[in-house]
Amino acid sequence: MNLLNTQKPKFLLLLPDGVGIRNFIITDFINQLAEIGSILVWHALPEALMQEYMAALSNEISWHSLPPHHEGHIAYINRRAKQLAQLYWQKEPGTNIILKYMTKQGHGLRGLRNNIADILARLSSQSYRQVARLNKMHAYAVERASYFSEYIDFLSHEKPDVVFCANQRLELAVPPILAARKLGIPTATFIYSWDNLPKGRMAVHADYFLVWSEHMKAEMLQYYPDINANNVYVTGTPQFEHYFNPNYIEPREKFLKQLGLKPDRSVICFSGDDFTTSPHDPDYLADLAEAVRKIPESERPQLLFRRSPTDVSGRYQSVLSRYPEIVSSEPAWSTMANNDWSKVVPAKSDVGLLVNVVTHCDLVVNVGSTMALDFAILHKPAIYLAYAPTSWKPGEFWSIEDVYRYPHFNQIQNFDPIYWAYTRESLPVLIQNALRHPGEKESLRQAWINFLVQKPLKDASSRCVEAIKHIALIRG
Repeated sequence: MNLLNTQKPKFLLLLPDGVGIRNFIITDFINQLAEIGSILVWHALPEALMQEYMAALSNEISWHSLPPHHEGHIAYINRRAKQLAQLYWQKEPGTNIILKYMTKQGHGLRGLRNNIADILARLSSQSYRQVARLNKMHAYAVERASYFSEYIDFLSHEKPDVVFCANQRLELAVPPILAARKLGIPTATFIYSWDNLPKGRMAVHADYFLVWSEHMKAEMLQYYPDINANNVYVTGTPQFEHYFNPNYIEPREKFLKQLGLKPDRSVICFSGDDFTTSPHDPDYLADLAEAVRKIPESERPQLLFRRSPTDVSGRYQSVLSRYPEIVSSEPAWSTMANNDWSKVVPAKSDVGLLVNVVTHCDLVVNVGSTMALDFAILHKPAIYLAYAPTSWKPGEFWSIEDVYRYPHFNQIQNFDPIYWAYTRESLPVLIQNALRHPGEKESLRQAWINFLVQKPLKDASSRCVEAIKHIALIRG
């Protein structure tokens, strides 16, 4: 295929979850890709939740639902085993914490399957050759499933020039990627979060990979030595582009007044985590409210709360009732299941909402959230909460120490771009210092961003499109 010919290439965008919408449908990626070829989207989301995008992009995109399938026991065991074996094979500081949570067995059939996968992983973790064999076993199990022929038939009929997967972690993406590779169609996948490679490894193995940074590329080659360095493209991530689009930004006075906040006073954002990451978030929000009350009224900041898009529980309600001064800004995401990132779909309006929250808040406080990176991009400080909450009991499976022992936090220790609250009593002073001296850690924040994400940040979509275009040219 020659992209200079009159016949345009066909690109298949595989969306196994709603996070891919945030990165590749709401951003300029989809428009730029449509300029050089035709696009079909193969997705695993209810069409009722996709109507906003299907209606707006009907001329640019052909939409198709992925065939329904149920991952069989053998495929599940092999997929889980290959991910665990990868972690056992190449341990680093913090890997034991990942394994602690991943090897929690569960009950009944689920516990049995997890236990078998763990045993298989331990037996296959002495070399990368053994780990790679598990990946082949996983592929073998999927390709022999009764549903696999539907993926082959669809791709044989559509004949895309490239299949690009928006998320490398979900099992839903495994059958279509394997089907494409079996048919000789080039496949690429995007590593969608800063912690994915050290923390989760990959369920989806493609021919090409799009990563955030040179650092992430080095991680990829370290964890997967059979990958050719030329097949890893450093593109950055489109999720931060919106911060550089002035069309999204409302005047401070207008935005804050809509929420009932005063534009002439500082605002702290408490950004909630999902339940698994921080089950005691309501305690931390209450501690933050108490800390703010201790600050002299003349410089007392206001509190804005934004929950995790996956969290539709009522766990914050008692805290919000106790502290009426906390203002909530609800994420505009549709949620199909509580605490499951694979089952949330963002509305386009949430882009503007998030941009304005970060633009007009002066400080963010949370438990290890990437929102610290969002705020750093707009030159704003962040505080990570790093003490045991009052409701935590010794011996509890979760601990705050575990959160910050994950490998991706080693980078933060190296750069020191954020403030650490090691006790609840330290919060008032930390808050006052961060608000009085917002530029104190600016050079450290920028060094952290430069390490994590390819710049210019606003051009990530263009780099992703160029990478996919290049993959199509290689095939030709």
